Amino acid sequence: MFVGAKCPYCNKVFTDQDDIVVCPECGTPHHRSCYFDHNQCANQSLHGSFEWHNTAVSADQQKQTPAMIDPLSGKSVQSQAQQPESDICPYCGMENPYGDKYCRRCGHPLPSYRSSREVLPDNRPTIVVQQISLDERIDGIPIRDWLIYLGSTGVSNIRTFLKQNAKNGSLFGFSVGALFFPFLYFLYYKVWGVSLAVLIIDLLLNLPAILLQANYPLASLLSISPSKLMMIANTMSYVYLGLIAILSLFSKTIVRRNAAKKIKDYRRSCTNEEEYMELLKSKSCPNKMLMTILMILYILSMFFVLFT
Repeated sequence: MFVGAKCPYCNKVFTDQDDIVVCPECGTPHHRSCYFDHNQCANQSLHGSFEWHNTAVSADQQKQTPAMIDPLSGKSVQSQAQQPESDICPYCGMENPYGDKYCRRCGHPLPSYRSSREVLPDNRPTIVVQQISLDERIDGIPIRDWLIYLGSTGVSNIRTFLKQNAKNGSLFGFSVGALFFPFLYFLYYKVWGVSLAVLIIDLLLNLPAILLQANYPLASLLSISPSKLMMIANTMSYVYLGLIAILSLFSKTIVRRNAAKKIKDYRRSCTNEEEYMELLKSKSCPNKMLMTILMILYILSMFFVLFT
């Protein structure tokens, strides 16, 4: 097949003794060492509109060529006639059309076209989930738009939203993150009002306990006994935990309604699809810099409460 052909990197003619690998996208042959030295196909920039052919070999000879070898896995690549119709993403289980490079749901490289720097380990378990059409709508918004706005947690939230629809609009949508880190959870999804309310309630209901742990003379200022003040502080802490537990049961519904309103507002404010997509991406969750700063402050405050 490679009679008279040259490696595009070293420009040497291939011999029968050469270890040759072939790009699975365009068919360009390379010396294995050349391919891995450069970590990509020599015709990478032409992918999508280019298919390599050896002009020194007749068309009949090319039809009789054995299966190509994937340079990333060392396994044979199926010919066009033998290609399967779909390619399953090993990360989220989405069934994608064969030939796509990246999963249409989660964006991870698919097995048949993964890059050399993103090779999946052989022992990584395959997660099979219900297939979701990106054009399916939740609250009148395509799932594709939801996934862009919700960011890396989009898939898990979409599953909850679909279950809610299946149960005729159930309000139940529990989140572990909302139970343990309610302020940061709602801040992550830009539910500003709820996150601020949680922070205020947290400070008010836990303030007596914080002051007691800091040895602040609160009991003498309020003219009550320390034991009674401790009982009040514990009661208020339990009330706070109860409120947060109830809130976490409906946290994903709160996120859903807040996100749906914002996405629809973004759609109405744009005059075309391109402008809308750019705006949606720029407004997607979370604000990483803000979340990092607040996470550090939140952890420091927790340490202060626990160890002072």
